[in-house]
Amino acid sequence: MSKKNTELTLLRVTTIICLAFGILGIVAAHRAHSKSMFFDGMYSLVQSLFILTSGIIVTLLFRKDDERFQFGYSAFEPFFIVIRSVVLLTMNFSLAFGALGSALKEGYLIDTSLALSFSLVSLVVCLIVWQILSRFAKNLHSPVLKAEARSWFLDSAISSASVLAIIGIGVAQRTGHLSLAYYIDPIITIVFVLALSPVLSSQLRDNTRELLGGAPPEKIQKNLKKIVSKHVKKNDFLKNEIFAAKQGRNLSITAYIFLKKEMPLKQLDMIRKDILSDLQHYCSWSEADIVFTIDSSWIPLSLPSAISGRTS
Repeated sequence: MSKKNTELTLLRVTTIICLAFGILGIVAAHRAHSKSMFFDGMYSLVQSLFILTSGIIVTLLFRKDDERFQFGYSAFEPFFIVIRSVVLLTMNFSLAFGALGSALKEGYLIDTSLALSFSLVSLVVCLIVWQILSRFAKNLHSPVLKAEARSWFLDSAISSASVLAIIGIGVAQRTGHLSLAYYIDPIITIVFVLALSPVLSSQLRDNTRELLGGAPPEKIQKNLKKIVSKHVKKNDFLKNEIFAAKQGRNLSITAYIFLKKEMPLKQLDMIRKDILSDLQHYCSWSEADIVFTIDSSWIPLSLPSAISGRTS
């Protein structure tokens, strides 16, 4: 099965699971009167809608460049993850404020027998799906699957919150601390929203940076420099300068290689081919321009005049 079909299959299966648990979670939360379970169900329901959209994004990424998007569709991936992170953060804080309102009033009790059974099943399923998606995200180098894996990790944590809340309420009821039992569920909901929000916030920050054309992480920059420098040293070139940007799984690279003397074009093309081959081996989603030059005075002309300081 191709990488594209593997991703799409995983997204379709997780959509069905997520949608089913979202609907069941909201129904169970209504019957059990549990806000933490409602939070879990709503999270799964919203997540299922985004997983459906993820399939469209993955399909776009495997398309060839066209007249409308001549540099490809790579920006759609971080753009989608940014929107998703904003929506999930908004939903999380909305539910947290609702739980805070309940905690500041008289609190509430939940039906522990129904809630515990559903929450335990939900927790086990979420943990299994999270592990599967994490493994495939790493093997396929897929930011979309990585984002989905993070969401299932968050869903696992939310299910854990529900289980802890239910167990805590049961213990409080059996030990005669009924007044405390009224506040456990809303407090657990608030604590887990606050604890999990940094994960979504970091995802929002990283993908916003990619969307704006930011440089890739330092580790990637060092690896790119190492790959190109190997060929510079091997062919006794003067030096090199590398510029890179990362959008989703796509890595765009421009490498300037400065020569000590003129060389035959055919020989330079062979060297370029070797460098591109190594870059493709490092990242199969890389696209690179390798520019050989002796005189670097033309380079400022390739920049907008407002940046390079040229006057017309």
